[in-house]
Amino acid sequence: MMMSLRRLAVASSRRMSVRAFSSVPTPSVASLIEPEMKISSQYIGDFPEQNEANNFEVNWSLADDDITPRHNCYRNRSLATLAQVSGTFPLPVEAPATITLEEAHPAAFLDLWNEVTEEFSHVSDLYVHDGAVGALAALRTQIRVISDSPALAHALSNLIVAVPTIKNPHTPRPILVVVQTATDKSSFSYNIDVNEDGFEQAKIVVRGSQVSLGQIQDAILKVKAQLDAETPANLALACDVLTTADRASSTLVFNASAAWRSKQTGLHAAHGAIWHPEHGVTGAFEGAVVATASVAPKATALKRHKAYPLAVTKELSVVRVPAATVVGHPATAVVLDKADKEVSVAEFVKLVNGTEALAAALEAHKTKCLVKKA
Repeated sequence: MMMSLRRLAVASSRRMSVRAFSSVPTPSVASLIEPEMKISSQYIGDFPEQNEANNFEVNWSLADDDITPRHNCYRNRSLATLAQVSGTFPLPVEAPATITLEEAHPAAFLDLWNEVTEEFSHVSDLYVHDGAVGALAALRTQIRVISDSPALAHALSNLIVAVPTIKNPHTPRPILVVVQTATDKSSFSYNIDVNEDGFEQAKIVVRGSQVSLGQIQDAILKVKAQLDAETPANLALACDVLTTADRASSTLVFNASAAWRSKQTGLHAAHGAIWHPEHGVTGAFEGAVVATASVAPKATALKRHKAYPLAVTKELSVVRVPAATVVGHPATAVVLDKADKEVSVAEFVKLVNGTEALAAALEAHKTKCLVKKA
């Protein structure tokens, strides 16, 4: 009988030990000093999860651009996805200019910038495209374009040079462009100033539906040229570039149209180029506006190599044009006009509204200057 009582006592002791280990922990000193906070359930919400339209790093980078997106924001969305949602292109393409680019006074530009960026903070779908102006790394300038149009984002994805190695959305962007199409207001202005991070930055504001795609590209080339003013050897030119099969030499072509461009087999670059006396010529953009009838995407098994052209009008499309990073110096420079003749360097520079630096480069490389019928 005594033996059974001892066994019963041991068993009870073990059960008590288990209960002790499974019980609620002893309150800490801090919890005794500071009373438990009672918060109403109306102030408790779920922390948002990241997705393609809500990336924390992208949102933080937009804060540097004075934009706080409240809704969807897409950065460098894939061409395949943009092709599904593009819709109607909101801007003219090759139409005559009805509005011109103006360099705004800093105070007036700041007011305009604040107004547009505040409105962009409330746009339901915002599109951000980061890339570069210039294919060659030594000559390129980082650019960001922010717009409210998926069709424009699609066009820019085909046009702007992709820089896959620069994945950080906080990478400094010396050129920043905002394009607001869903507005009745109209403006086309820019300003260059030193930003809060200490580097020179050009900002371009496009509002309304009067500014053409070509004008936006010309504005980008213009501010790049101004940013490169300290290195005048970098010539940003609004021209197309043809090249030979061995890429040893090239031809600069000014005043090219989509119809003319569509017929060329040696097209290296369209809408803009950067000429450097040591490196040669590199395309400022990666795509081209061509006649829709000439667009024939090549079949490919790899999704990343598939082309997604955008029809911007019934007759014109924007396509990506794969090309070499750099080609040789121009042996010939051509202005498309109404006659065929050879002209002097001085005459040529005047015809294309060029600079003294362009004249010096043409002279140095003994480039033949011609006027040809379009």
